[in-house]
Formats: sequence, structure tokens, C-alpha cells
Amino acid sequence: MKKRYWIAGACGVVAGAAVTAKLLSRPAEIAWDEHAELLPHARHSRFAVVEGARVHYQEAGEADAPPLVLIHGFCASTHVWREVFLPLAENGFRVIVPDLLGYGFSDKPRAGEYTLHEQARHIVGLLDELGLERATLVGSSYGGAVAATCALDFPARVTRLVLIGAVVNDEPVRQPMARLATAPVVGDLITPFMVDSHA
Repeated sequence: MKKRYWIAGACGVVAGAAVTAKLLSRPAEIAWDEHAELLPHARHSRFAVVEGARVHYQEAGEADAPPLVLIHGFCASTHVWREVFLPLAENGFRVIVPDLLGYGFSDKPRAGEYTLHEQARHIVGLLDELGLERATLVGSSYGGAVAATCALDFPARVTRLVLIGAVVNDEPVRQPMARLATAPVVGDLITPFMVDSHA
């Protein structure tokens, strides 16, 4: 019995050392210049400034085609749409795939609340930066909640709404992990696990 505890303890120490090594070997922010080649469709990547935050997005398709915004879920990035991004553009859409605030290559401001309403404002702000009055929004998982919030808060800006595996709630939602990511010290430790755009 004692041998079993000793083995379990040793495994815990090894796992803890591996996690610590990963935390110490990666920066909290991903440097675009150092990692761009790892991102699918990197040549389609762009940056815009929305409410003072740099937002990474990918864009393909004709400028006058119907705009289609694909919004990723929690702990994800533009990477999740890699298989459908170009085929949708080839089928007549102007496809825009942003990294939500706090994810991927977008800024991760410590002062951000990361609520659904804030994320929705940033999506609409990106539409403003791109000169788009309206767009069809497609949201997956948490991105579906963001898309639905856009439709509720800014109905004149949403042409159509497509929700994929979305949980939508009319109560204010705050993501515990996103709030932890903005906390001093703790945020620096967990952010590397939340921003891996090519995992």
C-alpha cells in the first residue's frame, strides 16, 4: 500500500515539474513574428484596433461579398475555423474570423471584464473598423453566446445568426478562467495555457 502512495506521489512530482517547465518556457503573450508561420492561413491574418485593443482576425473573399463572421469558443482561436475558412470564401462569402479579446493573437488587457457584452462590443467594433454595416454571425460554443449577445445588443448589425452548440443565458456571464487570467501572478501562470493558437 505504501509503495502505491510513493508511486502516486512521484508521478505527481513529475507532472508538477512538467507543468512548471511549460509555464516557465513560454511567454504570457504570443509574439506574432515568432509564431505566424504556425498559424493556418497566416497570409490572411490582419490586425485592427478596437477600443484601444489590438484584435487579430483572418479575412478572405471578395470585399463586396456578403460578410460572414465566424466566432470561436472558449479557450480557442481562429484556428478552429481552419477547415471551413477558405471554402466559405470560395463559395461567395467575405469571411472574417477574429480572435476574441483575450484569445489567440488578440490583446489580453488586464483591465478587461471579458463579459459577453464586452466581447459583443468588440465584434461590432471590428465590423466598424472594416466598414461593415451588417454581417451574418456564426458562433460556436462560447462564440455562440457572443454572437447571440451581438444580436440582442446590436440587432441592426446582424443579418443572420447561426449558433453551433451554444449556451445562451440572459444573465450577465463572466468567465472564471478569463477573470483568473487577468489576476496578478495567477494570470501570468495560466495565460500560456489559454493562448496557444496552434495547439
